[in-house]
Amino acid sequence: MSEPSPGTPLKSLDDVPNPGGAPADYDALPILILRTGEIVRAYVNVCPHQGRPLCLPSGKTLVSEDRFVVCPFHGASFEIDTGAGAGGPSGNGRLKPVAITVIDGTVFAA
Repeated sequence: MSEPSPGTPLKSLDDVPNPGGAPADYDALPILILRTGEIVRAYVNVCPHQGRPLCLPSGKTLVSEDRFVVCPFHGASFEIDTGAGAGGPSGNGRLKPVAITVIDGTVFAA
């Protein structure tokens, strides 16, 4: 699995709930785009607790208090801003960030 090259379009912000998240349109690496207010972050779409996706198969992503993404399978939660584990079985786990930039409503790899 390889990270996208800088400039690769990943997702239109119109397709990312606010607050919420959506899988990126990039097949070589599972990426989750998260949005809460003006904050947009991207992480590898894998919960470090058991290696499962951070979203449901439908793409629905659980966000709590507009600050945490919650693994739908085991309840591990992570800070959207930093990717740091914040509760549940996340322990010291941390989400792997993916560098992005947002230009004219589109999320691109940076």
